[in-house]
Amino acid sequence: MTNPNPPTPATPWDNPPERKKTLRRKRAEKLARRAEHWGARLAEARAEGSDMEASVLFDRLRGEFDRLPETARERAYEDVVQALERLRETHAQ
Repeated sequence: MTNPNPPTPATPWDNPPERKKTLRRKRAEKLARRAEHWGARLAEARAEGSDMEASVLFDRLRGEFDRLPETARERAYEDVVQALERLRETHAQ
């Protein structure tokens, strides 16, 4: 005769947690919500004018900088400066 209810492990480490969603999926959904949020904010800002759009872009850039560790922040700052220089060179013609 077999036992219909198998014994449960006595210790928590023998019984790993069951996640409703994988961590990878949760991160992807969080990034998608963030992208949707900023997309909506940019669309509203475009309707109000280029100054408002620039302000929203700066807010997003500042938020991303604040989330980075110090060493990555310095590299990201250099990348932003280079991107702005390329933008200026491209559209200055």
